[in-house]
Amino acid sequence: MFSHIYTQKRMNRMALSAPVISDKLFTLKLAIDESEMLPILNSLFTKRLDTDIEARKIDIEIMRRRNKRCVIRYRVEAFDGQNQAPIDLRIIGKVFKQNRGERVFEMMRQLWESGFSRDAGDGLSIPEPLDFSTPLCMLFQEEVPGRPLKNLIKESPDPEHLKLLARVIAKLHQCPIIPNTPMTIQDHLLRCHPRYPTLALALPESETRIDYVIRKAEQAETLFGAVQHTPIHGDFHLGQVHLEDDRIWLIDFDAISYADPAADLGNLLVFMKAKTKKNPQVQNLIEAFLGEYFSIMDRSIADRIPIYEGLTHLRRACKCLRLQEEGWQRKATRMIEKSVACIDAVGIRRPPDSNHEMNGRNGSL
Repeated sequence: MFSHIYTQKRMNRMALSAPVISDKLFTLKLAIDESEMLPILNSLFTKRLDTDIEARKIDIEIMRRRNKRCVIRYRVEAFDGQNQAPIDLRIIGKVFKQNRGERVFEMMRQLWESGFSRDAGDGLSIPEPLDFSTPLCMLFQEEVPGRPLKNLIKESPDPEHLKLLARVIAKLHQCPIIPNTPMTIQDHLLRCHPRYPTLALALPESETRIDYVIRKAEQAETLFGAVQHTPIHGDFHLGQVHLEDDRIWLIDFDAISYADPAADLGNLLVFMKAKTKKNPQVQNLIEAFLGEYFSIMDRSIADRIPIYEGLTHLRRACKCLRLQEEGWQRKATRMIEKSVACIDAVGIRRPPDSNHEMNGRNGSL
C-alpha cells in the first residue's frame, strides 16, 4: 500500500490541482524570432545542402508546446542560386530543455544510417535528422510528406495501412542499435506523471487496485525472466506515423529506449481498442496489425502485451490527475479498472481484495 509513504501532514500540504507548467525552454524565444532564425537556417542549408540556397523569409508555426519540448514548423521561402529559382522548404525544429535533445538526434542519426533513410527500399523511413544546435538546444529535421495514419483511419479504415504500420515498428524492433540500458517495469512506471503514489493519494478508494497492478506487473517481469530487449519507440500510437501511398514514416523519437518490444504494442493497442466502440471496423485493423507483426516477430511477445496495456492505462490515469479536466476522477477510476483487467490477463493468480476482506468476504474488484 502507498498510504504509509506520505504522512498526513504532507498530504494536507499537497495541492492536487493541475500543476503550473514551469517553462524550461530557455532558447524558445530565439527559436520563434524570424530575424534570429534566418541566419541560423542559412547556416544549416550551407552545412547540409550541396546547392546554394538562401532563406529569405520564414513563416513560423508552433505545432506543440510543453514545458520540456516545443515543436516548430518553419516554412521557408528561399532562393536556389544554382538553379536561379525560388523554392519553398519546410523544416521541423524541436526545442528541448538543456542536455536532452542531443541524445534524440544521435538516435535518429543511427536509425537513418541503419536502414531508415529516405531511400529505404522497403518504404519504411524516418525524417532525416539534419542537425542539432547546442546553443539553441534545437534538433532540426525534415518535415515528412503524407498524412497521419490516425486521420486516414477516421476517413477510410484500410487493413493494408495497418500492415505497413506493423512492418515499420517490427523493423525498429529488429534494428541493431542500443539506445540505453534495458528498461525495467519500474523504469516504465517512472513515465507516469505525476507518479502513481500520488494518484493513490488523490483516489484513495483505488489504492488497492493501483497497488495490485504494480505488484502483478513486477511479478510478471520475474515470471517471464530475461526477454530479448530491442529498440522501442516509447510513445507508439497512430499519430506517430505518416503515410503517402505505400511509404510510411515513423516520427517522434523523444522516448526511444531499449526495452521489451511488447511495450510498444501495448501502448498502441490501448488507443486502438478505445476506438472499437465507435467504429467496430477497428477490430479488423487490430487483427491486420497483429497478424502482420507476428509474421515477422516472435509470437511469444504477445504473452507480455497485457502487462504494458495495463501500465499504459495507469499512466493515462495519472495524466487525468495532472490535467484535472472536468470529471477526471471518474475517468481515472475507469482507466484504473481497465489497468486491472489487462494485468489480470497476464495469468498470475490475483490476491484477494483487502476491501472485500474487511467485509469478511473475498471477491474480485
